[in-house]
Amino acid sequence: MIEDMLERIKNGDRIALSKMMTLMEEDEGIRKKIIKKIFACPVKGKIICFTGPPGVGKSTLIDQVLSILTEEGKRVGVILVDPRSPYTGGSLLGDRIRMQRHATNPNVFIRSVSCAENPEGVSRTVKDLLKIMALSGMDYIIVETVGTGQMAVEVSYICHTTVLVLMPNMGDDIQMMKAGIIESADIFVINKCDLDGAELTEAYLRDNIEKRDGWMPPIIKTVGYNRATVKELVDKIKEHIRKESCRYREKIRGLLMTMFLDYLDELGLEFIKNCGKFEELVDDVASCRKDYYTATEELFEMLKKEVLKNDKGN
Repeated sequence: MIEDMLERIKNGDRIALSKMMTLMEEDEGIRKKIIKKIFACPVKGKIICFTGPPGVGKSTLIDQVLSILTEEGKRVGVILVDPRSPYTGGSLLGDRIRMQRHATNPNVFIRSVSCAENPEGVSRTVKDLLKIMALSGMDYIIVETVGTGQMAVEVSYICHTTVLVLMPNMGDDIQMMKAGIIESADIFVINKCDLDGAELTEAYLRDNIEKRDGWMPPIIKTVGYNRATVKELVDKIKEHIRKESCRYREKIRGLLMTMFLDYLDELGLEFIKNCGKFEELVDDVASCRKDYYTATEELFEMLKKEVLKNDKGN
């Protein structure tokens, strides 16, 4: 069934793409199996990440970018990560409301992904959904992430271009953002620049961004509802994509490092959950019979033996 769906996706079947993405969201095992099957498949789609704090106008900008690209005859896929209520489990899907005019466009495919209870944990699913969407023949795939935390950093590793959207009077707020997303942004946008304070934000950015691998991240001023201001952003995105090949390898380096550390983290948590001696070590440290460095080293030695035992068993 999966092989048949993959073939239909390669031929541009949107229904098959939608069903496959649902399967991948619901079952981690299927998701990994699919990625292992398609990793060598040639794709032409370039992935663009829009990230930034809530309320800066990311969705409105993406709506304009969609209009510009589709009028050029491009096929564009969009993944929107929506926050979900911890009380009702529902999502507002406000991003989709702002892009409603593209709902019937055959060259646009929009998919919302709920960030569930853990906004950061959804990044693994999003990375894989971007891959399957790229397989469907899209020219561009746009992903909008929630906030500016670890999730935005991890998703940016798999994107060809990362756009960080800000708004006027955000000098102090920029300092509070995770350093990784500032460093990984390829283009900075000051949206809503018809408001006072755009120059202050621009000055702060110019003091804090540096040239990387021959690319100086530009600062673009936009007004979301003004198409003319967004056209410059689209041009800069295309320019960056043309120059991206050398830096993309470094992004994959960051991706593999992050995924490997996550894997070790999961492995360690699973080991501790099933380790009968863990509680004994807790008691030893709590009663000062053992220091926490020694206890940690003993746990690590037990983990190594467990891994070697499982390796021999396989």
